Amino acid sequence: MASRRRFIEIVPLAAGGLLWPPLAGAQALLDERDRQAAALGYVADASRVDRKRYPKYRAGQDCAGCQFYLAAPTQATGPCSIFPRKLVAGPGWCDAFATRR
Repeated sequence: MASRRRFIEIVPLAAGGLLWPPLAGAQALLDERDRQAAALGYVADASRVDRKRYPKYRAGQDCAGCQFYLAAPTQATGPCSIFPRKLVAGPGWCDAFATRR
């Protein structure tokens, strides 16, 4: 039988997994055809950005250099706060790009 103390230790951890999506469950690689990804012009390779449609794109911008990229800039893929529960490509880009500070 579990003790009350053990229950108090486990419940906050379980609730945290439900409230913070990047910590909960496995994450799949974001598909460029995903509805939200397509709306933001996400591409897994920034060299393929449609520069006419997204004129704010500048050479050298990529997900790894974005403030919303939650992994180390050296990682090939990582979670992104714009696309919860999905992994984005480090060399990718979307219209929500904001330079990492």
